[in-house]
Amino acid sequence: MDHLKQIPSEERYQLPPPAYLSSSTGEDKEVNLRDYWKVIQKRKWTIIAFFLIVVVTTAVATFTMRPIYRSTVTIQINKENPQIVDFKEVFAVNTMDMDYYQTQYKILESRSLAKRVIHDLKLYEHPEFFSQPETPFQRWRSEVLSSISTLFLKKESGAENKSVESRKETFLISSFLKRLKVEPIRNSRLVKIHFDSYYPELSMQVSNAIATNYIQQNLENRFVTTEQARQWLTKQLEDLKARVERADEELQAFGSKHDIVSLEEKENVHLQRLKELNEALTKAESERIAKEAIYKQAEERNFESLPSILENKLIMELKQTYVQIEAQYMKLSETFKPGHPEMVRMKAQMETIQKRIDSEINRIITGIKNDYESSLRREALLRKAFEQQKARVMEMNEKAIKYNILKREADTNKELYRGLLQRMKEAGVSAGITASNIQIIDQAELPIKPYRPNKQLNLILAVAVGLLLGVGLAFFLEYLDNTVKTPEEVERLIRLPSFGMVPKLSLERKKRIERGDSGSIELITYTHPKSLLSEAYRNIRTSILLSFSGRPPKKMVITSPNPAEGKTTTVINTAIALSQTGSKVLIIDSDLRKPKVHRIFNGKNGGMGLSNFLSGHTNLESVIRSTEIPNLFYIASGPIPPNPSELIGSNLFKSMVGLLEERFDHIIFDSPPVLGFADTLILSSFMDGVILIVVGGQTPRETLQRAKDILYQVNAKILGVVINQVDIYRSDYGYYYYRYHYYYGKEGKRKELNYISPKEDKTDLS
Repeated sequence: MDHLKQIPSEERYQLPPPAYLSSSTGEDKEVNLRDYWKVIQKRKWTIIAFFLIVVVTTAVATFTMRPIYRSTVTIQINKENPQIVDFKEVFAVNTMDMDYYQTQYKILESRSLAKRVIHDLKLYEHPEFFSQPETPFQRWRSEVLSSISTLFLKKESGAENKSVESRKETFLISSFLKRLKVEPIRNSRLVKIHFDSYYPELSMQVSNAIATNYIQQNLENRFVTTEQARQWLTKQLEDLKARVERADEELQAFGSKHDIVSLEEKENVHLQRLKELNEALTKAESERIAKEAIYKQAEERNFESLPSILENKLIMELKQTYVQIEAQYMKLSETFKPGHPEMVRMKAQMETIQKRIDSEINRIITGIKNDYESSLRREALLRKAFEQQKARVMEMNEKAIKYNILKREADTNKELYRGLLQRMKEAGVSAGITASNIQIIDQAELPIKPYRPNKQLNLILAVAVGLLLGVGLAFFLEYLDNTVKTPEEVERLIRLPSFGMVPKLSLERKKRIERGDSGSIELITYTHPKSLLSEAYRNIRTSILLSFSGRPPKKMVITSPNPAEGKTTTVINTAIALSQTGSKVLIIDSDLRKPKVHRIFNGKNGGMGLSNFLSGHTNLESVIRSTEIPNLFYIASGPIPPNPSELIGSNLFKSMVGLLEERFDHIIFDSPPVLGFADTLILSSFMDGVILIVVGGQTPRETLQRAKDILYQVNAKILGVVINQVDIYRSDYGYYYYRYHYYYGKEGKRKELNYISPKEDKTDLS
């Protein structure tokens, strides 16, 4: 807190610790619950008044309401229609859909069904719908509703010259549907149909009639739908029969034109031929690749590695003979010269064998080449035949597409024809079926007691709602109330010390005091020292004396945030309480704008006063006046000057205060309000302390906070806050005031520690 930093440590007022530091969690909860109870006690008359309004209004409406009777019929709606023959009905609704039952509920509430029941029971002649209401309120409500309904019906129909009978019928159906209620039973196929009426017999009759007409309407709709389906099927069969015949003719003509017998894979000659050519081509291609490899090897003159040469027996025998002769030739060459006849013969023999070998190899190579060329030609012929056959198959496939389209259309038309023919036979059979999927489980019975109003339930709800709304309104009003009411709020929200509360006098006592038979209320501490007000001002005196350590404050300013908050009354009574301790106390009326102190002491403000002294027209002794109260003196404001702030802020005023401090133990200044005037701020800057006066339940917290902030800006020392005019009968402290006041009575006699209400309090102010 900023203002505590401005006060010396030896003089600092010891504030109580905050609630959140001095309370445990459990205590906080207890305090919160107590706060709620305090709000209820404080606003109890608001709660009681609202409670009584709700209860009385509900009771009057309940006991004056015309009784309404309700009768109920229970029906069962099965998901599937009973099947007399084993087929699916063309007209049947898909009852597996989730919206099936919702559709049935809307049919029960439909205007067409209501119209059937109205004409069946001749409800247009019944007094339920056309009788005059019994009470004026009911007649007025009926006229208003009728006018509104007529307006809306005109708007919906868009017909300007609608007949009176038609409007009456429309209004009758709307009125009928308002009394009707359809209630599905959860997790079942049962539905309850309620009808409310002022007449119990009519309620029973209408409920049963709704169920009966609903079943009859369902059967009629089925019969009409079946007949319509049969007529439609007959027409469709004729068209479909012609389409089937036309499709067969087109299919047959197309097949004959393009030589299409069958498109099945096993019976398709072209496809089989293509398959065989494909297999032959694959085989020829493999053979050609193998022979081509041998041929390539032969072209490279690598004869020795050719299998056909290596495996040739003649070549092998010739090579073996050549090797033997060559061996003999080599052996003879060691003995004979090449020109020797034997050597020449053997040489010629070797050459002959070599020629035969070469001739055989050439023959084999020629055979390999011819074989390769033959396989190559065969592959080319097969490929050509394959491509030709492939083209034929592709052409056939293109024709097959059209053929299949025609065939599918013919098959589809035949299937549709057979299905429609079957459906037509079934529809013809089902036209005579009268079984229904709706049964009446419980007939409506004559009600023996009214359905509405439920007097006991209405009164219980009225009590509960009235109490809840009353308490809610009380807390809402308390939430809107942002005024200062208790010392705890001052210390917790504004962060200022509390010097106590001053009770509010009753109007009777206040008038008695103002008449003069009991003295002035500003002097009540002197005239009635044992009253509650006197005790409150003595508590303020004690707080002032204990606000500083070592010595009490000598010069103090008592002010308030706003005008008319009781600061002058507090100034005088606090001064009287201080003078009763034997101290010399001086009251200075520094409110040079609207002075009041002189009137309380029966003086005249037109004489010498503070403004005369500060303006230099008189001395200090001449403005100090004594009172009939011992040790109490005062200085009146004097004539109202044009410049109060300049006089208060003058050096002469400060010098005067210094001189008066030597003669008096306490000097109390009555000053203007803090907000709006600079006088109090000037005074507060050199005073020992400032006491703020607020009115309990009237001064807003924001106003007090603003006054505190302004005083801190001039380094004023705020000693504490006094809550004035507290209604102790509604306050949380009322019990304690009366408890201790009556315990320490005016004659010192000890009485019972009971709370005395205002009506029981017959004592005087003493």
